[in-house]
Amino acid sequence: MVTLALALTFGVALVLTALLTPPLIRLSKREGWVAQPGPRHVHRIATPTVGGLAMIAGFAIALLASFAFEQLDPVLQRTSAERIRLGLLLAGLSVVACVSLIDDLRNLPAGRRLVLHIVAALIAVGPYLWDQTLYPDAMGQATEARGIILTAFNFPFLQQIHLHNLSPWLAIGATVFWIVGMQNMVNWTDGLDGLAGGITLIAGVILALHTLSLEPPQYTVAFLPLALAGACAGFLPFNLHPARTFMGDVGAMSLGYILGVSAIIGGAKLATALLVMGLPLIDMAWLILSRTVRGDSAARAGRDHLHHRLLDLGLSQRQVVMIYYTLSTVFGVIALLAIPASAKLVALLCLGLIVLGMMHYAIRRSAVEA
Repeated sequence: MVTLALALTFGVALVLTALLTPPLIRLSKREGWVAQPGPRHVHRIATPTVGGLAMIAGFAIALLASFAFEQLDPVLQRTSAERIRLGLLLAGLSVVACVSLIDDLRNLPAGRRLVLHIVAALIAVGPYLWDQTLYPDAMGQATEARGIILTAFNFPFLQQIHLHNLSPWLAIGATVFWIVGMQNMVNWTDGLDGLAGGITLIAGVILALHTLSLEPPQYTVAFLPLALAGACAGFLPFNLHPARTFMGDVGAMSLGYILGVSAIIGGAKLATALLVMGLPLIDMAWLILSRTVRGDSAARAGRDHLHHRLLDLGLSQRQVVMIYYTLSTVFGVIALLAIPASAKLVALLCLGLIVLGMMHYAIRRSAVEA
């Protein structure tokens, strides 16, 4: 029954997203919600650009449907704290989706977008903003916060870093930074057909497997990344090259928000998320650094992402996307292995060297050809 419930959550999100995407494509064409070709883009024809709405709907409905599955087995019963967290997630997601949809259609200023994304992250933090008490969990240990909050995390060579004990406001700041950072990381990855959706699908599956591998397994927490993965799986057939629709900021920012929360909720799984998202993370860090050194705005759009540079080397969109999928999968599997945290840190460093090596080679080739 537990396996059936988990599979149904993934399946409901997949089917609903797949069913909702075609009519959304037709609506976008009729209303003119399309991304026009341009020098910063790789597509050659006007393409519907708010397909992420279908993923949000598929995810949300599947997550709500999972409450009905609680009757199948006692281990699927959510605690009151879990119900609060899911309510906060959906409330914050609504803000992110609305802001990003307006941005897709009308281009909001970057500063205003950032402020509203921070507000959405604070909504996820929820009651912890004013009630910073940790309550007993099922094992009787004081670990349960009233909200989605990064209270502690493990770091190689150090004992657990307990942000709540250092300062509840430090925990709040770290949570907001993580969620907003994950939103922008996924959004920056959304530059090629199927890239952001596929990496998020891999991340969702890996996070779900991690959650289910814990002792005891966190079955109710696994519903969240599985619904996310299902929504991505339902959307990808329409988004792989040549894309029939794009997810837009409304899709990318929403996926990043859900992914960021998924890595926190039910116990911090930051190392797992960082390994799966390591390639776009390193690319984002490199871009911020290189643009800052050149005196450019880190927030501006451009064609200096790693995936653009690989395209300029002559690789096809599908080849570049497969490179990203492969590296994300390999390092996601490493995250699931029962190896010391220090070994996972070494793996992340190796991934960094691989990415920087590709970046260095692509830049040198571009300079030579110029």
